[in-house]
Amino acid sequence: MNKGMKGFLKSVLRRCDIAVIRHETLLSLEESRSAISDLDFIRALPAEYAAPALAVLRESKSQLRQDLFVLSETGFKENGYFVEFGATNGVNLSNSYLLEKCFGWSGILAEPAKVWHDSLRRRRGVHVETRCVWSESGSILKFNEVENAELSTVHAFSDSDTRRRERNTGRVYDVETISLNDLLKKFNAPKVIDYLSIDTEGSEFSILKNFDFNSYRFNVITCEHNYTPAREEIYRLLSGNGYVRKFEQLSKFDDWYIKAG
Repeated sequence: MNKGMKGFLKSVLRRCDIAVIRHETLLSLEESRSAISDLDFIRALPAEYAAPALAVLRESKSQLRQDLFVLSETGFKENGYFVEFGATNGVNLSNSYLLEKCFGWSGILAEPAKVWHDSLRRRRGVHVETRCVWSESGSILKFNEVENAELSTVHAFSDSDTRRRERNTGRVYDVETISLNDLLKKFNAPKVIDYLSIDTEGSEFSILKNFDFNSYRFNVITCEHNYTPAREEIYRLLSGNGYVRKFEQLSKFDDWYIKAG
């Protein structure tokens, strides 16, 4: 870690009246290949949330620290409510694992890829939906489950981004769909939901375009875009419904939104 980053970390701790941080946490920051990104992320947070974020950094499972972004936007809320799809195995790269296991959140996980279903039910203690979240319920779609299973997607979107070659030899099978509206109704989700995480490898806009934003409010949304043209469609849809995009430089292939007002 360079001197500038060390100085920044010390200044954060001073502002938060913390003189000592666990040696293991500092070691993790120094050794991690993502240390610079992590510290840039901490730098962007309000000062009062820097120390709490550092305290749980090692427990974060999110690829881009989406879980810590959510916590900072909700005041490190306990007993909140999330909806996450695709959820994969429920742990690796999960945007909701930390929220459930360390902050007592409940919610819904949706994942159509069959390879993940046993692990998802075993490792998580919340509602699990194995139908494919889509623009409407009751349709049958071709789903492409690939060797690098995190890249599995609705088959029509297999060529939608730069990972298309990795989807050439996937196992394709039929999945039934459920709309986001019906998913929330099925599990009696609250009308105000703290966090919506969308990572479906290309079908994100198709899921959101028919959603009834007048019936439910999400306080925070993170949505993968992978720099595809759908990013702007999602932005226009969400901004038109009162959501503000934040931290564009930090969120990389994701976009992060909060509800205005």
